Amino acid sequence: MDILISEQIKFKVGESELSGILEKPRPEVSSAILVLHPHPLYGGAMNNPVVSSLVHTFLDIDFATFRFDFRGVNIRSDYDGIPGAVDDTVAALRLLEHHGLNLKGIAGYSFGGSTALRFSTTNRVDFVVSVSSSLALFKEGAYQATQLARIDCPVLMMHGVSDLTVPFENMTDISAQIKGEVKCVSIENEGHFYHHSLTQVQNEVKLFMETMGF
Repeated sequence: MDILISEQIKFKVGESELSGILEKPRPEVSSAILVLHPHPLYGGAMNNPVVSSLVHTFLDIDFATFRFDFRGVNIRSDYDGIPGAVDDTVAALRLLEHHGLNLKGIAGYSFGGSTALRFSTTNRVDFVVSVSSSLALFKEGAYQATQLARIDCPVLMMHGVSDLTVPFENMTDISAQIKGEVKCVSIENEGHFYHHSLTQVQNEVKLFMETMGF
C-alpha cells in the first residue's frame, strides 16, 4: 500500500520533546489509532517490527495511525515509567485532536501494551489491542489491577505461549479483570519478540476489526 501522507511531528511533554510519525492511507481519513512501542530503556522505539506491523495493519483497513517515541528512548534520564508513558500518550491524543483526528482505538506491544491498557482505564476508546502486556508494569506506581474493570470496550489480547520475558499467564491474569469483551489469542511456539508470527498478529487484528464492523 502506498502511504499518501507520512508526517514526522514533534510535540512537548513537560520539558521533553518527543518525536512521532503520523500516517494516513488517504488525506480525508479522520479516525486514528495510537500504536505504542516496547520498553524505552531496553531498546524499544516506534520503529520496532511488531509496532510497524500493527501500523501497517491499521493503515490497510483505512485508519490513520500515530506512533511516537516515549520519553527515555533518546534521553534515558527523561524516562518516567508507565505513569510517564501514559502522560506521553495523553499528549499524543491531544496532538491528534489538534490535527482534526478522532481517536478510535489504541494498540501496544509489551511496555506499550501495558501503557495502552492503563491509558484505557481513564480515557475512552472504542477498542484496545494488547500484545504481550505485563500486569506488573500495568500496576507500576501502586496502580491497582482492579482498575482494569474500567475498560468496557472490546479488547484483543495476544501472547506468545513460550514468552520468557513476560510470562504467558499475564494475558489470562489481565483479561480476567477487564469488564469489556476480551478475545485472547495464544500464539503457539512463540516467545516475546514475534520472530515467527507477525503475519498471524496482523491477521488476528484484521479479524478482530472485521468482527467489530470496521
